[in-house]
Amino acid sequence: RDADEAPVPEVRPRQGDDLIRRAAGAAFDFTEGLPNYMCKEQIARYTSDTKPAQWRSVDLVAAAVIYENGKEDYRNITVNGKARDSFKDTDGAWSTGEFGTLLVDLFSPATDAQFRFRRTERIAGVNARVYDYTVDHPHSHWNIIVSSQRYMPAYKGSVWIDPQTARVLRIEEQASGFPSDFPADHVESATDYEYVQLGDARKYLLPVHSESLTCQRASDMCQRNTIDFRNYHKYSGESTITFDDTKKQ
Repeated sequence: RDADEAPVPEVRPRQGDDLIRRAAGAAFDFTEGLPNYMCKEQIARYTSDTKPAQWRSVDLVAAAVIYENGKEDYRNITVNGKARDSFKDTDGAWSTGEFGTLLVDLFSPATDAQFRFRRTERIAGVNARVYDYTVDHPHSHWNIIVSSQRYMPAYKGSVWIDPQTARVLRIEEQASGFPSDFPADHVESATDYEYVQLGDARKYLLPVHSESLTCQRASDMCQRNTIDFRNYHKYSGESTITFDDTKKQ
């Protein structure tokens, strides 16, 4: 999701399942109240050209993620410790939008996701309710970039919601319906959320881990990214962007 190109409108209560309405309200409350913050993003990238996959390590990408005034910005990007100007210079597969844009967008009326309760499943110590959902192409804000080509596909997935607090614990999504000239024909991702403190007494619902899979069209060549977010803290425009890897949140 490219937050700069597809701003997400305010979430409003939806019709239908009461827990979905509560989750929509909770998602908006969390993102509406978010202070400007920063964290360290670390992406381990793997590739495979066999089926079944046999993953080989490619590189390690790191970046400082700045969430300021509702938008995400990526700075201090490195690949195996060597500086890059942007994610575009890292080659391979990459993604943005795992923060408020993904969470709020799922429940936004502009996305018009169709939810259907599937089952109850225990996750992160919670008996969560799992909903399947679908989003059609005209309402998609999932901006997938492969080899400098962009597309916002239709997608489907599942969301795990704590019925007691209405907080989202996990979001999975799988794209479909790519044009025949798009370099990839299979893209999926999953993001896990937890409460995180940003230096004050309040806890905020933020992503802590994400994984993505991208496969080239008509090929067994795939790339898998595992992404960890850590060292969350508040950010101001005058902040010095440094991280102490000995401290994790």
